Amino acid sequence: MSNPNYKIPIKEWIVSERPRELLLSKGPEHLPDAKLLAIILRTGNKEETAEDLARRLLNTFGGFTGLYRASVEELLQIKGMGKAKAAQVKAALEIGKRFLQNETVEEARITTPEDAVEYAARYFSSMLVNEGKEHFWVLLLDRKNRPIKHVEISVGSSIQTTVDPKEILKQVSLTSAQGLILIHNHPSGDPSPSREDVAVTKQLKQACELVGAQLLDHIIVGKNQHVSLAREKLI
Repeated sequence: MSNPNYKIPIKEWIVSERPRELLLSKGPEHLPDAKLLAIILRTGNKEETAEDLARRLLNTFGGFTGLYRASVEELLQIKGMGKAKAAQVKAALEIGKRFLQNETVEEARITTPEDAVEYAARYFSSMLVNEGKEHFWVLLLDRKNRPIKHVEISVGSSIQTTVDPKEILKQVSLTSAQGLILIHNHPSGDPSPSREDVAVTKQLKQACELVGAQLLDHIIVGKNQHVSLAREKLI
């Protein structure tokens, strides 16, 4: 009598259901998340297949975004995850993030508030939308409004962060940036600008003008929406 709890290894599945064979025959875009992650994990354990483990990881951390944010130590607390598997997962997700960042930077030229919002959505949303603390970034631009560099300036609490103008001016000087855009998240998910957001933006705009750089916008990242202070005519 067969053991009802026995998990058939993926290598013994019918070919049309094996993640690796499905990817090769149909393309990666047709695979669900669990099958893609199973390919990265490669093997399961005595109690579950690689796909079962992948599905459990995705459910535990809330998808790839949660997995990316999870530390190696948190991954190792999951039954069936060893150091090798944790390293494989983190490496694959980091490759995906870097590809998206490089693609975004290469294509971008930011000339309007809409451009700034779109850039922030593509580049920063995955990093900031689920953060429990405020993270303050500056996007430095060349004279043609093309991105040069992104720098995280500070990390604050769940309700605010403190920004040192001297650190921003230092980055402007180091990169010879002609323009810059500020980006930070609201952990509450509501991107509505606070009075402090507006005041800090105006203060930084004046400081940048002293060194010949133009503060073009300040984007606040929320849960489902991003706000441009330039579009709202608040700077």
